[in-house]
Amino acid sequence: MAYTIVKSDGTVLTSIADGTINTTSTSLGLPGRNYAGYGQSLDTNFVHQLESYAASTPPSYPLRGQLWYNTNTSTLNVCPTDGAAASSWLTLTSTASGGTTTFGAVTVTGNVQANNLSATNYCNAANGVFTNISVSANANIATANVTTGIISTLTTTTITTGSSSTAGSMTGAWTMAGSNNAANITTGNLYISNVGNTYGIKTDKYMYANGDPISFAGTYNDANVALYLPIYNGNILASKIQTPILTTGSNVTGGTMTGTWTLSTGSQLQATYADLAERFEADAEYGPGTVVELGGEKEITEVAFDLSDNVFGVVSNTAAYLMNSGAGTSKTHPAIAVSGRVQVKVSGRVKKGDRLVSAGKGKARAAQKGEASAFNTIGRSLVNKDDEGTGTVEAIVTIK
Repeated sequence: MAYTIVKSDGTVLTSIADGTINTTSTSLGLPGRNYAGYGQSLDTNFVHQLESYAASTPPSYPLRGQLWYNTNTSTLNVCPTDGAAASSWLTLTSTASGGTTTFGAVTVTGNVQANNLSATNYCNAANGVFTNISVSANANIATANVTTGIISTLTTTTITTGSSSTAGSMTGAWTMAGSNNAANITTGNLYISNVGNTYGIKTDKYMYANGDPISFAGTYNDANVALYLPIYNGNILASKIQTPILTTGSNVTGGTMTGTWTLSTGSQLQATYADLAERFEADAEYGPGTVVELGGEKEITEVAFDLSDNVFGVVSNTAAYLMNSGAGTSKTHPAIAVSGRVQVKVSGRVKKGDRLVSAGKGKARAAQKGEASAFNTIGRSLVNKDDEGTGTVEAIVTIK
């Protein structure tokens, strides 16, 4: 009577006739009734199962769930389906395998290394070093050093770069919510690199350190605002501004004052230079110290003749106060000293106190006895000039 062999799932595997042995349905030799060499076949089957079919190739005719020890790779493998090829077997003990191995509760007393670790529910670790970890639900980690992490929700009491001197970076639009101080900086500064004037601090409410609100309405004084303000390029509207310095940034950067201004009683307006000047349109570009007269194609031209009664003034580049400043530039409308100290181009020797008269060609000279008059005198020298050549002297001048 033939043997009928049934698998674990209840399906019939094969039927073995009396006196025969089946070697094509499984990796084992399955003897039928009254097979003469059944003892050797059974012993061989026991040995093959004990060694998990240890060989460089998988056993023939494998069944689902069958084990095979690959002697080439020293790995234990399991057959996923009946008759599966070697490439389809799942590797249980190799990190290089692309298969999936499922365990229940596993306790590892040594180290676990993984290229990718995916936890579908919960992961609890005191310390962890991972190349790549994916957690789909929860991760509870006492201490973590993460080089790059993508975390949708993070609950922690401390985020640190390791020390207060180690720089870090946060990128993105962040929202902070706290019962009192959502962001508290105990040391250091809050610095915003305002590149292109597109970033800053935006808030619905300003407060003092004690939590009292700051109101920007009303009159400001030292009791409710800081003594100093940062650089601001907009308009400041105030009935009174008290500051020791008003500056455009440098002494060569122009600025504008609009309105009718009055110096209060006892106040002074002081300047580095000492002459009062006004711009006039000139026939040509004249350098500082040039003696000019009214006339020419424009308003003024350099004085032409010796002892000229048409002498008018001297070109200045040191005006303490410049009138008619918007008329033009120093090339087209030089500043002419109306009164005060100014450098004057002169020819010949000059003594301190000498009256200066026209020498022609845009220069002055010291007046000889009987030459000076109210019409040709430019001013009086404040210094000596001891050579006969052309130079400059500082002089007190008045416009003629």
